[in-house]
Amino acid sequence: MGQMYMKSLLKGLLLFGISMGAAACFDPPDYPFTPEISFEDISFREAKAVGESDALVLTISFKDGDGDLGLSTTAIDPPFHDVNFYLASGGKLIELKKKTVHSQLPQVVEVPPNVRGKLVTVRTPDDPLYKDLVPVYVDKHTSCTYYSYTKVFVSESDKHIFDKTYYYDSLMYTNLPKVYSVLDTFFYQKNPNYSNIDVEFWVEDGGEYKLFDWEKEFCTISFNQRFMVLSDEERPVSGSLQYEMITSGMKTIFGVKPLKLKVRIRDRSLNNSNFIETPEFTLD
Repeated sequence: MGQMYMKSLLKGLLLFGISMGAAACFDPPDYPFTPEISFEDISFREAKAVGESDALVLTISFKDGDGDLGLSTTAIDPPFHDVNFYLASGGKLIELKKKTVHSQLPQVVEVPPNVRGKLVTVRTPDDPLYKDLVPVYVDKHTSCTYYSYTKVFVSESDKHIFDKTYYYDSLMYTNLPKVYSVLDTFFYQKNPNYSNIDVEFWVEDGGEYKLFDWEKEFCTISFNQRFMVLSDEERPVSGSLQYEMITSGMKTIFGVKPLKLKVRIRDRSLNNSNFIETPEFTLD
């Protein structure tokens, strides 16, 4: 099966389902505040009929001393925003996070006070000051993990970060702050703290295991995702987390090659758990 066909097969068919349980005792156990996990099970469920999807199902156990595990869908402001954009300023790159200024407006980039510069785009590496700081745009697929043709929203007070070389328009609503919509091919980086479970695929190749980079191969696909909030209280929690990676095409990619997963989770205080490694398995 051709590489381009595989890309179109996987895109739009990758879904995620999570189920979990949390337990606490009347005599609270003494767990560390940094989460700890251990491996329980890994299985592959192959589709049995047309229209069904395959599922790689990972089960891990967890424990955490203060119960701050899980992220809600509304947790989108720093440090849980999805991506960072950048400002070219005096020969340096300034990270711009995304923040909410009003629930009825799109998130805007957060520009540090008294900082000047312009949003980093595909044109920025043409400037000798930034040619070693910003990768050159190659093409839509090769550069998809660090360039995106998208809109960046900018508050009225920060409109100095773009000019007439950008395509922009203003969003004006009654009684709401003025925001500019700036469309271009922007340099960006994903914020790792947007997700709270990180999953690496390692594939046996020539007698050694090599990391299979989903995002490099298929641009938008990542198994680093979110599981929901486990407890609204600050208390020790423990239990099992089942993570279903639902897709069509995974078996076509890996065939009977031996695989391993490396997994960790992250709490809302941004403490990373230990990495666990699954036993070797195949999808056959």
